[in-house]
Amino acid sequence: MENIKKRYNAIDFLRGFTIINMIIFHGLFDLENFYGFNFNHDFYYYQQYICISFILISGYSTHFSNNFKKKFLILTGLSILISLGSYIFSKEDAIYFGVIHFFAAATLIHMLLKNYIKKINPRLGLIFNTILFVSLKNIYYGSIFFGKIIIPRSIYSLNLFFLGLPSENFYSGDYFPIIPWIFLFYMGYFLFDFVKFTKKEASHNFINVMGRHSLLIYFLHQIILIGVFSLIFSLN
Repeated sequence: MENIKKRYNAIDFLRGFTIINMIIFHGLFDLENFYGFNFNHDFYYYQQYICISFILISGYSTHFSNNFKKKFLILTGLSILISLGSYIFSKEDAIYFGVIHFFAAATLIHMLLKNYIKKINPRLGLIFNTILFVSLKNIYYGSIFFGKIIIPRSIYSLNLFFLGLPSENFYSGDYFPIIPWIFLFYMGYFLFDFVKFTKKEASHNFINVMGRHSLLIYFLHQIILIGVFSLIFSLN
């Protein structure tokens, strides 16, 4: 009998749809920051939607993974290449702890804690991580719990940027520190018990195909965008 590869098509579709929006967002970002366009619009919430979707899906998809060590090594290698490449292209917009760096860190954390995490009641885990994510969302701006608790500046002077405690001089073109985003990651993880999908024959829908290759697309899309834009504007 023919071996038909099965996938969680709903997850592939959601990931693919998000990667398309990410390409659009970064295209707009490149045009505005490198080619003089002015869209006169704040794309902050669009960017947040994209990244929140990615991180939730990644946490949810942790249930489908087995070889976390391999995944961690791949993500770490890509993170280093992204930092080096972005620094070479534009020192001012270099990425020191972006979303791929976060995924590498989240994979390592889950690899170390997975045997403890799986013992947590899913309902309590979802509630607990939702509260922590929302309450700590602005930690890298100097406060937590909706601005009611101000964190001493002396802590930020240590420049623990990977934890969400950057110094005043720290800047990263893409910034997703462990806190608060690890709690969103685990929100996705605990959602698995409440939102179920079934495996079906792998869809050849364009969006699903993009979803299955989202990591490769993420790594290459900025290189392709810059190349295409450079070609277009060099002809004018």
